[in-house]
Amino acid sequence: MKHAALAALALASCLSLSALPAQGAGLRTKFGQVRVKGIKIGQTYSLDRLLKLPLRIVNTGDETVDLRVDVIPVSSGTATEGYEPVPDFSWVKLDRNDFTVEPGHEALTDVVVSIPDDPKLLGRRFEAHIWSRTKSKLGSFAVGVMSRLLLEISSIAPSEEELKKKFVDRQIANLDFTLYPTEGAAEGVPLGVDFDLKKERRLAIKLVNPNDAEIRFKIRSMPLWESLLTPPAGFVEPPDYNWVRPSTDTVTVPGNSIKETSLIVNIPDLERYQGLGYFFSISVEALEQEASTRVFYKLAVKTRPADKAAEGKGK
Repeated sequence: MKHAALAALALASCLSLSALPAQGAGLRTKFGQVRVKGIKIGQTYSLDRLLKLPLRIVNTGDETVDLRVDVIPVSSGTATEGYEPVPDFSWVKLDRNDFTVEPGHEALTDVVVSIPDDPKLLGRRFEAHIWSRTKSKLGSFAVGVMSRLLLEISSIAPSEEELKKKFVDRQIANLDFTLYPTEGAAEGVPLGVDFDLKKERRLAIKLVNPNDAEIRFKIRSMPLWESLLTPPAGFVEPPDYNWVRPSTDTVTVPGNSIKETSLIVNIPDLERYQGLGYFFSISVEALEQEASTRVFYKLAVKTRPADKAAEGKGK
């Protein structure tokens, strides 16, 4: 069976999780509970390659954090009903365990699952836990999120051809880049017009590429549920995240250089949008990598109140 067929058999159901904040710290992940069906004994699976589902942990706090990610033991008492703890840690491996994650950035690692070639495992279900947590300078842990990986092994043994074409792939993105700043705020934004934040408020996104090779970036506004960010006090999620768009969808940054780009805000000229605060999440994604790497720019916008809007129209 080819891997495209395996991907069709495998099902990943995701539950997003967030860590309780501690002194401004916070973590979120969509890899809360992931169920993978139809995997076979004697095979090795990269969840990034098979399901486009690497483990992503977003730093939703205000400070840079050191992050540690490990596969940890599952007791029979905490395992999901109908699942057994994985008998050996070697079944689940992470491409990377330690990260330094800036605010709005995400840690990214592939999860590689290897099932022994043992007929006794046919038709059984197993569970593994992945513990992601921040580390203080003293080595203690502040906040963390637990991910559950549920593995459902097919009752059908792999063919000789499948065993010969054993799927093994640990390749993942390894390019670093910096987004500066990681957040911006603009007040008194008028309605019904294209408002260039770089031109009008000197708010520009700077992309820093310290690598020798050039990197192309895709910039787009996205729903908050997708970025896992939450609005700060006084701001709400906009009815339409497309009210903000990049001045250029794709930006190419040569090696060892910096490039600026801007965001355009255009909120409909309706009375109900006057004098309100909206929070946008802007995805900056490095393209053409084995696993796409994203950073999130947080934008807080306050529109002109009714009296100011009227003054602007009267001029």
